[in-house]
Amino acid sequence: MKSQVCALITSVALSSALGATPAYAQSAPKVAATAPASKSAAPIKDTKRFAENTGLFRSSSVVGSAVKDVSGKDAGKIEDLLLDHRGHVSYAVVSFGGFLGIGDKLFAVPWDAVVMDASSRTVYIDVKKENLEKSPSFAADKWPDANDRDWSQGVKKAWSDATITSAVKTKLAGTSPATLLKVNVDTTNGIVQLNGNVDTDQTRQRATEIARQVDGVRRVVNNLKVQG
Repeated sequence: MKSQVCALITSVALSSALGATPAYAQSAPKVAATAPASKSAAPIKDTKRFAENTGLFRSSSVVGSAVKDVSGKDAGKIEDLLLDHRGHVSYAVVSFGGFLGIGDKLFAVPWDAVVMDASSRTVYIDVKKENLEKSPSFAADKWPDANDRDWSQGVKKAWSDATITSAVKTKLAGTSPATLLKVNVDTTNGIVQLNGNVDTDQTRQRATEIARQVDGVRRVVNNLKVQG
């Protein structure tokens, strides 16, 4: 995990989860043919600068990072990342410590339930006490059998609401109205609640449409307020 090769593989996998948006340069003004060529940018010599210049994440920067719940409160720490044979991240191994009364246990959180905020370099998980009570946990010296179908289905079911929240937040972040980035999303039993402020009623309605597009959403409760 700490090697540069592994870091690069994980960065590519993370970029898929993040859906990084490319920057589009403005059209350059026309110049005379004799104008001197601009100096080339400094070469990238390490994975840190590569990640900074591409919007990707290094595995070494993700492992050990603090986890916050969707309200911004400290919730735990990412202890490790588990990748499949193609290099895609399957689970984040998270320790929640004393969060919500949970003891010193580890949880395998599906990567689809993790929200990576590229602007603030922060990890968010829509974690609730009922998630942790339902999700299979394990001790650091006694890991589960990942090939056990009952175990994997139990993990998926326990984190289904968090996965929906992550998908809704990702879709909202990929739309053009900047105010949708500030919408708070909370999911309980497949029912999505949207809270916060938006700029127009059209944006408010668009948020509902986007949330309904996510698999597993049973209903959308839109509590957004329009503040122009």
